[in-house]
Amino acid sequence: MVWITARQPALPGQIPLDQRLPSPPSPAPAEQPAPAGRGERASGVLLMLGSAVAFSTVGLFTALTSLPLPDVLVIRGVFGALAIWVVARLFTGQRLSDRANFRWPALSVAALFTIGMTSLVIAYRIGTVVNVSIIYATVPIIVGLIEMLLGRHRPPGIFWVTSGGVVVGVAVMSGGGLSGGDVAGMALALLMTVCVAGVILIAREHRETPMLAASGLACLLSAVVAAPFAGSGLFRPTQLLICAAFGIVTLGLGRVFLVIGSSRVPSRTAALIDVLDAPLTPVWTLVLLDDVPAARSVIGGAVVIAMVMVGIRFSDAD
Repeated sequence: MVWITARQPALPGQIPLDQRLPSPPSPAPAEQPAPAGRGERASGVLLMLGSAVAFSTVGLFTALTSLPLPDVLVIRGVFGALAIWVVARLFTGQRLSDRANFRWPALSVAALFTIGMTSLVIAYRIGTVVNVSIIYATVPIIVGLIEMLLGRHRPPGIFWVTSGGVVVGVAVMSGGGLSGGDVAGMALALLMTVCVAGVILIAREHRETPMLAASGLACLLSAVVAAPFAGSGLFRPTQLLICAAFGIVTLGLGRVFLVIGSSRVPSRTAALIDVLDAPLTPVWTLVLLDDVPAARSVIGGAVVIAMVMVGIRFSDAD
């Protein structure tokens, strides 16, 4: 038998039972997720800017040190390797013993970085700053050409315009175009430029492969190769500190920022940002050496910065 109980009416002054129960809360509006990749791209741009700032000190450190080149390479390599391993361990959790550190993309980046940065230091020593600066400014063009040759992407017209504008701006900063009589220095500058372009492309294509630990090992190996030619300059305290800072800033920070940043932004964008070290170099000489830049340096630097900003704004993702 089923008993059906009628709902009892509320007494005078009493709230009905169904009105005493709280109504369920209305669901909160769902948050709109941020566009995928926007945060990664922003962090990549910031890292590439940090890389440009770090690499802009290469000329300054080269001018400050009076040690023979092998001594500079030994000290710079040792402290650069230590800085890379510390940063990699603290901020990425990478261990030197991880097998992923020694896959071919990581070893390729390490080799290219070692050859490129060593070539840069030698080019500054035996060549002219004008030639080195102008040739290195072509790194976006080289990246675009490599992408075309590999059939991966066809850069838009705005990329070639901004890349050419960067070269013109650096030429204005340097006070002219390429000069003859510096074949070895220009060849080393071109080698360094191609190596950096290769690093940017590999880091972007193999962004999941850890590359920092192998890069630190390559720095250490470069120091070992130069060690037999080093002299007594290793024990001069002031020069030791300068070369140690040289390695920590340009390798420990510059290399880390470049590798991680290149994996988060399109290769052409990374290459354009990378050449910002040219207009930043006079800032260091002004602040630390009290060397006021010429008007052409300011005008050319403004052209470079404007071209890079336009290139980033209209760069297409790869």
